[in-house]
Amino acid sequence: MMAIRRTLATTVGLFLMLCLALAPQAFGATWDEPWHKDVVARADSFGLFEVVSSTPFRTVFKKVRSLAGVDTEDSVQVDGFYDGEPLSTSSVNGGFDDELSQRFSARRSYYLFLKKAPSGNTWRIATPTSGFALLGTDGKVTATFRISLHQATVDRRIYELTQTCIFQVLHGLKKCLPEVYQYIDDQISLEPPIMSGNLAASQLERFYLQHAALETAYLAGYPLPHEALSKFLTNDAFHVQISGVRALSSSDDKDRNQQLMTFIMDRTKAPVARVIAVRMIREVNARELKDKIVAYIPDASSEETGLGINIMDPRVGTFFPGSLKEALTELVADWK
Repeated sequence: MMAIRRTLATTVGLFLMLCLALAPQAFGATWDEPWHKDVVARADSFGLFEVVSSTPFRTVFKKVRSLAGVDTEDSVQVDGFYDGEPLSTSSVNGGFDDELSQRFSARRSYYLFLKKAPSGNTWRIATPTSGFALLGTDGKVTATFRISLHQATVDRRIYELTQTCIFQVLHGLKKCLPEVYQYIDDQISLEPPIMSGNLAASQLERFYLQHAALETAYLAGYPLPHEALSKFLTNDAFHVQISGVRALSSSDDKDRNQQLMTFIMDRTKAPVARVIAVRMIREVNARELKDKIVAYIPDASSEETGLGINIMDPRVGTFFPGSLKEALTELVADWK
């Protein structure tokens, strides 16, 4: 690549209704957080587990049920992480390798995306902040569909339905249940809520459900027409725009790539959503846009953007272009 993308230490002002996986505290490591697509694609198994015990270097789970992929043993030992190395470490809290005890509480239930350790005897999750989701006592799941910095709360039935679908598609196993596609269609047929600090509980629930539906459409490659996505792409909330443009990348419209480019060039859109659109152009390999992108780069915004990572968050090492101009410049360089 032309250059290592700048870390996202700057905040973009996440909506208060979106959860952060962790409250800022003193951590012993900094890492590059993977996106959910990578977490699921690299995992071997997905299921629901209950914590038996948790120590700094190992957490023991009891299997409740397997949902996709490899059927694990009844007793599962997680002893580390499979998504690369930490970018920095220190002796605070023992560093990267002993983060497990800070994540899991005894007798609580978690959904886990697991990968077999090289030894073949134990399992690993992606990072200390990804590859798992807490099942609350109310039957709700604190869920990641995009990246662990941006989470939503959904009912366990919706979580299991969508995440099992995502796992199966990314592993080439089989198509999703018709119920998944019906859920997506039902949610995008509704108007997105008007985001505000006084959002009613019913509107917040709709926001979460639509977030899960749009992100599932993207991850499972379920094509949605531009007309159905338009109200999300034009919404004032940047989180809604991001989900809309990610879902757009799975559209089978013949002019989908041009629609992505039009979104990028629209200065009324949120900067972070426009950068995400560049990622989508990269994913769909829309090289026919190269000349148009090159011509647009001089006018592209240099406004600093990011995912909203607090400087004290250990995921501050997550790589992401620092501006729209940087994202486009890097894309063109990679295409040479």
